[in-house]
Amino acid sequence: MKITHKFDSGSIEVVEISDKRNIKLKLIQDNQANISQWFHFKLETTQNELHTIKILNAGKSSFSDAWEGYQAVASYDHKTWFRVDTQFKDNQLIIKHIPKKSTISYAYFVPYNNQRQQDLLRKATASPICRHSVLGLTHDDNNLDLLIFGKEAKHKNKVWLIARQHPGETMAHWFVEGLILRLISGDELANQLLEDNVFYIVPNMNPDGTIRGNHRTNAKGFNLNRHWHKPSEIDTPEVFYVQQAMKSKGVDLFLDIHGDEKIPYSFIMPANTSCKLSKQAIIFKHNFVKANNSFQTEVDYNTFDNKSSCCGSSCNRLNDTYGAQNLTKASDYVANKFNCLSMILEMPFINTDSPIDNRCITKPFIQLGFDIAEPIYQHFSH
Repeated sequence: MKITHKFDSGSIEVVEISDKRNIKLKLIQDNQANISQWFHFKLETTQNELHTIKILNAGKSSFSDAWEGYQAVASYDHKTWFRVDTQFKDNQLIIKHIPKKSTISYAYFVPYNNQRQQDLLRKATASPICRHSVLGLTHDDNNLDLLIFGKEAKHKNKVWLIARQHPGETMAHWFVEGLILRLISGDELANQLLEDNVFYIVPNMNPDGTIRGNHRTNAKGFNLNRHWHKPSEIDTPEVFYVQQAMKSKGVDLFLDIHGDEKIPYSFIMPANTSCKLSKQAIIFKHNFVKANNSFQTEVDYNTFDNKSSCCGSSCNRLNDTYGAQNLTKASDYVANKFNCLSMILEMPFINTDSPIDNRCITKPFIQLGFDIAEPIYQHFSH
């Protein structure tokens, strides 16, 4: 047997691999950060025999309480991924699986590697409505890509969408792919959207972390979504360059796309800087429910943690979860800087209560991205 992880988004430590029924591994921390959750590795072995893979330090991971109900993903070709039997027992994550082929990959969630990112850029820029720009270079000399959809004009609404500040939250990238496919589809709604709006999309805010196999941080060990108050061109160039572009072009609507380790639902949390914007968020979410039945409004961070939600008649306070007064998070920074509707959209690592086709795990997230065009259109139609 052989286990490898020295590839784009790979991450694991091999402890013992002499017995296929007792393979022992460990999660690796993000470089320069005390964070561990993401794993992605390739196993070369004997097919059609039971393998038991134990991740020994899962109980000490950054989100150890997220392993209950979780199932790892696997693939023979890195194209089709499926869930495999996974249990969290005695502080170990235990995967039991009979590979049907001699080479198989396992991961925390379906990877979205740099090669697919480049393919997405080529597909987008093949459309005449899309223009590609590089905002700057990251610490590892990777491009920070910006895709601009629609002809820029002063009278148009500026819609910004960023994804993968946390590189392990790969469902965010699949979501972005769905939105891009909608914008270049040429359907009636896409055409109507682009008449009055221009979209600025950063598909991957953290290419360094993606390639390194980090879960939450960039190449310098920083959580990007805690550095929007004063980004450093040296330590957090990703945030620095995006902020500069926002200041230059303006922002009228902002969406920061993430994945949540514990909550098995898709939901939105707005930055509640005022009751007016909170009410706009409520309308936006209800329109999203109408557009996609896998999105919901009953469960979010407030209800999951039994916190009260915001918005009394004279409400002017920030949300408990995303209301840091120093504006360290993207949604809070944008809402306060540009006085516009600014939201985080979260999607689950854990299987939802709704039926999901195990043969196409990413399909619901692509569809969410495709369908968010409708509440965006409704937001600017009133």
